[in-house]
Amino acid sequence: MSDVRLSGQSEMLRITLHGDGARWRLQLSGRLAGAWVAETENAWRSAPVAGKPVEIDMRDVTGIDEAGRCLLQAMKDAGARFIAKGVAMEALVEEITRKSARRSRA
Repeated sequence: MSDVRLSGQSEMLRITLHGDGARWRLQLSGRLAGAWVAETENAWRSAPVAGKPVEIDMRDVTGIDEAGRCLLQAMKDAGARFIAKGVAMEALVEEITRKSARRSRA
């Protein structure tokens, strides 16, 4: 497990990687926005996930900007599965999943 914390003026994102041998989970807590999007992408791309399912746990995400939304779309297109709670995050996951399904049919 590894942990990255970035703090800004009043916003913080905590990125935690969990691996159990069979799969990897990237747990996000806080706002996925601004410079934190690049840090999240670095954590995701550097995780040793070759051939293992990846889960993105967004249950503690409090907000996402457009760059964060694009990163989540890239993660979904690469096969990631999302865990979300709350109306807004569940709607976002549904939207991203629909876009990925349309792209794979095209």
